[in-house]
Amino acid sequence: MPPTPRKRKEPPSPPRRPPSRLDFRAPADGAWYGARVAVQRGALRVMYEEFPEEQDDWYDPACLASERDVAALRARFRALSPPLDDARCRDLRAGAPLCVSCALDGGELKFYDAVLESVSPAAHETVDGEERCPCRFAVWWTEGPRTGSREEIGVERVCCVQSSSVQDPVLTEFFDGVTKLLGNDNGKRTASQATGTVAEEGGAPRDAPPGFRRKYGARK
Repeated sequence: MPPTPRKRKEPPSPPRRPPSRLDFRAPADGAWYGARVAVQRGALRVMYEEFPEEQDDWYDPACLASERDVAALRARFRALSPPLDDARCRDLRAGAPLCVSCALDGGELKFYDAVLESVSPAAHETVDGEERCPCRFAVWWTEGPRTGSREEIGVERVCCVQSSSVQDPVLTEFFDGVTKLLGNDNGKRTASQATGTVAEEGGAPRDAPPGFRRKYGARK
């Protein structure tokens, strides 16, 4: 997603950030967003592209109580899903996993997963030296508010889910560390101490930044 292909309603004056490196399935709405990650104060910080810092998600190792929690959080990340190039529509085959924009009430667009059923081909045109695809794509929604329904869409709404695994050193280090801590006999207390997060009641560190207290743990 260069910097993010997610055609979402942009907030006023969003903070400048480097290009997104990952897809992240947000716990709040189940939609996919462009994001980057960092480890700060021992917690994993998920920073949504084109959104203010107040909407960042934080995951405290002390709240990842089991391997199941770790696996659930890990599954929220995947490699970037680039927008379908107009000239590459013929590469798609029935059954291909897609990430498709979904118009919600109020005109906001969010991205959810779907499966390609078929392509209705049409003659491509060249506009200002660029190939334009007028083909129609029949998709079956597998996530989001239209799960289980069929829709016909244009190329501008399609992103292609990559089969490659996530390659991010920050995530690798974070998850490896949490997995090792889970094997410790001291459990959550050791995880909190080892990552430098001194927890208050509820599991949030005393020096946590804004938003941390309402955004920690592997929320499902």
